[in-house]
Amino acid sequence: MTEALFYEERGRYVPTDLTRSPWDPSHQHGGPPLALVVRAAERALPEGLQVWRVAGDILRPIPHSPLTVEVTVNRPGRRVTLVDAIVLDDLGPVVLGRVWGIRATDPLGLPDPADPHPEPPPPPEELGPTPFSFAPYTWYGDALDVRLASGALDAPGAAAAWFRLRVPVIDGEQATPVQQIATMIDSGNGISWGLPFGEWLFINSDISMYLLRAPIGEWFALEAVSHYDDSGRGIAEARLFDEGGYIGRSHQALFVDRIGEWGTA
Repeated sequence: MTEALFYEERGRYVPTDLTRSPWDPSHQHGGPPLALVVRAAERALPEGLQVWRVAGDILRPIPHSPLTVEVTVNRPGRRVTLVDAIVLDDLGPVVLGRVWGIRATDPLGLPDPADPHPEPPPPPEELGPTPFSFAPYTWYGDALDVRLASGALDAPGAAAAWFRLRVPVIDGEQATPVQQIATMIDSGNGISWGLPFGEWLFINSDISMYLLRAPIGEWFALEAVSHYDDSGRGIAEARLFDEGGYIGRSHQALFVDRIGEWGTA
């Protein structure tokens, strides 16, 4: 069954093939479980608050098996609220999620900023479809429509691409724009790779996103770049856009090593 990322069964979220990781088909890509974090937090936020910051710490490879989500409101408030959402499999936590919500308000009449927002890439309707085939099996990338805006996905270096989720996060449910973009931000290191895939690992231990405003629509762009250090550390960062313009940033901390030398991180 691949008409959604997850099917809900008795309080558990059963992943389909469309959640599989490009690193290992027995694991999940980080994006779909992060969407579960956002979904749980959105339901816990008081009315009138919107998702502001999302962070997920990945404790171990996320298995391709059913997940549950536990939610705690750790800092309630009318203007800002902090929600923790833990994603678990049968062995325990796999993702520690943290979401800040901020009150939605009418325009405040701010003066023009000294530094204007970054310009978005060319819109997706001006770009042709782009293959997103980082795995030889059905994987998370098959759940996306992709439009490359700059760089190249089959060559190293910074790149920008538009993404649209073709399936629901949860079967039978319309995903919110924040849930949709949460599935995509774990692709920043993938589209801006600078090390050969067959020789090096550059897997992320976390995913974070800061939203300047509430995203709209169904097309979202990542303008991503990756940086590596010879110490085995890396950072992937991306500017985020919807079709209305700049909406924020995402970051990933990368663990870098030669394939075959990586054991338990």
